[in-house]
Amino acid sequence: MKNWTAQEKIDYLRSQGLAELHRHFDGAIRPETLWGLSQKYYSAIPGMKYEGFVNMLSWDREHDRTLLDYLDKFHVPLQYTQFYDNIQQISYEICEDAYRDGVRVFELRINPVIHRRAGLTNRQVLNAVRGGMKRAQDKFPDLQMGVTVIAIRGHGGNMAKILLREVVGEMAVFHDSPGVVGFDIAGAERPFPPILFQEAYALARKMGMRLTAHAGEDSGPENVWQAIDLLGVDRIGHGVSSAQDPELLKRLAKDKITLEVALSSNVQTGAVAAIKDHPLRKFLDAGVKVTLATDNPTVSATTLTQEYLLAIETFDLTQDEVDALIRNGREASFIESPPLPETVS
Repeated sequence: MKNWTAQEKIDYLRSQGLAELHRHFDGAIRPETLWGLSQKYYSAIPGMKYEGFVNMLSWDREHDRTLLDYLDKFHVPLQYTQFYDNIQQISYEICEDAYRDGVRVFELRINPVIHRRAGLTNRQVLNAVRGGMKRAQDKFPDLQMGVTVIAIRGHGGNMAKILLREVVGEMAVFHDSPGVVGFDIAGAERPFPPILFQEAYALARKMGMRLTAHAGEDSGPENVWQAIDLLGVDRIGHGVSSAQDPELLKRLAKDKITLEVALSSNVQTGAVAAIKDHPLRKFLDAGVKVTLATDNPTVSATTLTQEYLLAIETFDLTQDEVDALIRNGREASFIESPPLPETVS
């Protein structure tokens, strides 16, 4: 693809039916939607202009250095995602944005607990998300969608199990519209390693959910090992530090565990110092299955096609390699035919 123009690359990517497996609800909301909600309820800061408001939502090259700096960008959106109708509208818009960018297989992940401050239940939050997805499905019938439920690491393993039991009724297998297909843990990684969530993952598996986990983004390869060996995940969110361990690369390749890589986000959270230092090329050369994702397109000011362009330009990807990244995403998706849950006692 070296001699292709940028537009030719974009046109090609959008014609392929991209798969996006790692996009967070909170980090993908249109700034103009949040601005409108801010004006409806109250201004985030009285007298603030739209440009200043957008800056509060986006990563700042001058001031933001760590994962915690990055996560701090979610505080403003959370003021407006506590209400059923807002969640439903935002869910629809996120799906619409993905579709317009060429995505045809789309998994949206969300932790419902943090959207309950106005009295919604976990199930109501997910029902609102599903409602927005159903509206998107009606408008874009060729868009396949599913929800991955996130448990926040800092809430602990017991809360993760409670969350799972509360949302089982929103699983896709029980509906003729998009629903929950996967389970994930996210948040501060170092103090809360995967070993703390073994029971929760065993329960999620018994319920019929497919499994992923944020690991190796803000910690060493030991957390990726734990996610594989103790949680039994199908995919790893980020997994950047896996490149430090040759045996782990062999294991990822052997077991066909897909890494959900978000290049811009990995730089912005400090997982890698610069885009040229990202181990994407090392993953590909080791035979590890990788797919690209946006993580938080509003925070990172990116789109999935932009992430592919960044990968192509930085790592001189061939068309075959780009096709493999797209194919990996489609094949690793949790959306197709989730298994029926077992009886959960």
